[in-house]
Amino acid sequence: MSEMAGTIREREQAAVRALNEQEDYVRRMGHLSDQELTRQLIATLRQEKIRLDRWIGSGDCFVLSVAGKVHLPQCPSMRQFMDRDAAWEPYLNDLDRVRDWHGSDNAPDMPTLLTRAEVEGLKAYKTCSVCAPTLDHTDKRPGLRGWTVIKCGSFKTKHFGKVFSFVAGEEMGVLTRISTVETIEGMEFRAEFDALDDPVTDPSVEVMYPTPRPSTWPPLDERN
Repeated sequence: MSEMAGTIREREQAAVRALNEQEDYVRRMGHLSDQELTRQLIATLRQEKIRLDRWIGSGDCFVLSVAGKVHLPQCPSMRQFMDRDAAWEPYLNDLDRVRDWHGSDNAPDMPTLLTRAEVEGLKAYKTCSVCAPTLDHTDKRPGLRGWTVIKCGSFKTKHFGKVFSFVAGEEMGVLTRISTVETIEGMEFRAEFDALDDPVTDPSVEVMYPTPRPSTWPPLDERN
């Protein structure tokens, strides 16, 4: 992993740790009334808005989706992440959802924010055709020779133990678990990797792993 990719990964891990610490703090507030818990969640929402406003105010801010596509902060498709009021509204209206500590959806995801230099340091990315950020590439892809690209929804048991990366170059680690659960809202997909704090829940996300080289037989020095 390059130094730039390592920096990006460290920043993402720090953001995840901060969110987990916040969630752990709210978990300890199990004795709170609905009104008190609501106040706590609103305080968290305000802290997130301050962080986003500071980042956007820097004038050097791009949003990277889990599929490796780069957007501007004001892109309509990123509203669900950038508008923290809208992101938190379902949770504020359903405190039981927040209190379900054994679930995996106790708080809305924060967007992955990168500077221009960090975006250009990625091995691959695509820019959104709607908001059209002005970057060095609209479709930057590494030479995929020696790599197999696959959608997460196509995982099979044979893929366990393989080391995967996002097509943008960020390493995900070894695939450890695949699950598809039928719920009242439809099918819920999860793919878990040992180097990611959160599972991939979108089966259409493309990832890649090194293609095994075919063995040479017979050895070259024994051929006619």
